[in-house]
Amino acid sequence: MRIKRAGPMWRASGWAGVLLASASLLGQGSAGAQEATASQAGIVKVLQGDVRAERSGKTRPLATGERLYAGDRVLTGAASAVGFTLRDDTLISLGSNSQFLLEQFAYNDKTDEGSVAVRLTKGTLRYVSGLIGKHSPESQRLSTPTATIGIRGTDFIVEVAGE
Repeated sequence: MRIKRAGPMWRASGWAGVLLASASLLGQGSAGAQEATASQAGIVKVLQGDVRAERSGKTRPLATGERLYAGDRVLTGAASAVGFTLRDDTLISLGSNSQFLLEQFAYNDKTDEGSVAVRLTKGTLRYVSGLIGKHSPESQRLSTPTATIGIRGTDFIVEVAGE
């Protein structure tokens, strides 16, 4: 597992999809937040290639504008990437061949309090903290097969190598 601060030293070849998704997300904000339901965690903002979500044993292809919920597992194929915004404006981008689980998401839009727990099993992830991270950074957690990380920064990249 490698953890990197986002910065100018990225490898161009493996990060093209993640960069595209992140750049697009930063300009879009939370346009869909007003129409979000209490159980909705986020919404897909950008997508390239084969991206699927699993929930309750059922797999479905994802599309731009589709809602994500706590418990959703997101899988990206080869040469694929996805970027989504959580209701607190947290931005998450996944590169190709990634396996990601949105383990837990709770957010009170009146107080900006809540918690986020995510798991990256394989692939690359860029995480930019939203309002939960600004209000209570200790309420964010990222797990990988080899470590659990308390998120205190606002913008970072994690890469988990496959088997």
